[in-house]
Amino acid sequence: MRKMKELLKKIILNLANPTTSHGRQKSKGQSLVEFAIAFPIIILLFSGVIEYGFILNYYLSLLDATRESARLYSNDDPFLTDGSDDIGFYSDAAAMVRASLDPYVVNPSYEGRRITLDSTLDDVIITVYAASGSSVVQYPTSGPHRMYGNFDSIFTATEIQSRLVSGSPNAGILLVEVHYNYHQVLGLPWLAPFMADPLPLRAYTIMPLSAAEPE
Repeated sequence: MRKMKELLKKIILNLANPTTSHGRQKSKGQSLVEFAIAFPIIILLFSGVIEYGFILNYYLSLLDATRESARLYSNDDPFLTDGSDDIGFYSDAAAMVRASLDPYVVNPSYEGRRITLDSTLDDVIITVYAASGSSVVQYPTSGPHRMYGNFDSIFTATEIQSRLVSGSPNAGILLVEVHYNYHQVLGLPWLAPFMADPLPLRAYTIMPLSAAEPE
């Protein structure tokens, strides 16, 4: 790596000042050879930066989708009048994440960018926690709501409890997660040794949920 950096530095300096150490003009052939050596490396770095930009853009879209859903449903109630789980709350929250990523599912005339979730590879997970003192109860009682059932939640009730400050007041918590397998946009073969394809991306948002706060 050090030798490669020195070579690149030498090539750049020579291109900027096309003279040898003896002050003689370099031949065109020498410049072409140096350019031919540097060109593949430049292309590799340039394409890697572009692909990374796509990854970051997709991740931010995933994060925004979880935030939109969490903000809206943090004002809703995950329980029915008899105190049982309202599965519609969880399925609707998950559906909003999906629609935020792929507006076409609710608007067939949409023609913009779509991040389509693969039902065999991706997932949206919605979980509610009720924290009271030293205990944390998870809802739905049967386990986190998983849109496709491909992933488990990033957090468990124990992990949520460990993140709470000792002596903190009772709290209701809404956790919205999206698990997405990113496929390279450029699809360049020379990036394969440096970047998994598909590349697992995970984004989540935690929001207070007053309706789940223990009394």
